[in-house]
Amino acid sequence: MAQSERDDTSQCERCLPAYCCNYFAFEIDEPEDRKDYDSLLWKIAHDKVSIYIYRKSWYIMIHTRCNFLTPENKCAIYENRPYMCREHSTENCEFTGDDYGFTEHFKSYDDLLRYIKANTNFRFKQEPTGVPANCI
Repeated sequence: MAQSERDDTSQCERCLPAYCCNYFAFEIDEPEDRKDYDSLLWKIAHDKVSIYIYRKSWYIMIHTRCNFLTPENKCAIYENRPYMCREHSTENCEFTGDDYGFTEHFKSYDDLLRYIKANTNFRFKQEPTGVPANCI
């Protein structure tokens, strides 16, 4: 039986620090008003959070390591891993791809604040904080 690309974990062994096992992301509503943007600023002010736009949809990304990733960056529950992991292909993953293809990736409060000021009519008086990104 031929091994499928999905189950080819040889390149996973070269992928350090196991990119796909160190975050999860989910779609969020596109911000429509000042309150929505303020809410996003509050979210990105938290440790290990980023926000990105991909194909005109907005997502929040939580940068956190999977509890089942071993110190050798192997999946401790590989045979019983969740569906999301089973569907992830090594063919075009974070390790082999050039980039994520995001239109925008806000890695810090200041990144998002600058975007809001440049791309909306909402007036945020606050200047950038100088606090660096808290995620990769």
